[in-house]
Amino acid sequence: MGTARVLSRGGVAALAVAALLAAAGCGSARETQQIPVTAFRNYGASPLQHTFYIGSDARFHRFQWSNGKQGGTWLIARAEMDIVNEKSADDPRAARAGYFLSRRDDGRWMAH
Repeated sequence: MGTARVLSRGGVAALAVAALLAAAGCGSARETQQIPVTAFRNYGASPLQHTFYIGSDARFHRFQWSNGKQGGTWLIARAEMDIVNEKSADDPRAARAGYFLSRRDDGRWMAH
């Protein structure tokens, strides 16, 4: 009886959000994950929440992302996501700083 714990509504909600983020490929580990474009989230360009495009190779677009304490690297197949002005993942300027993204009216992404 003394060891049983009751979750408050807020605790249940927090567990549900954590489960959804894990299911969407947003785990807490800072690791590289291949995700479908439907799981992509553009967190913007602030220090604690950001998604930076770091370049593309022959198969994937690469992104560094952070959302609070969670973050990592996402790989999205080039065929799934149209970036108008792709950058080479081998470009040392891109790997060092990254680019922030915006979505154009036609649905295509633009690196800045």
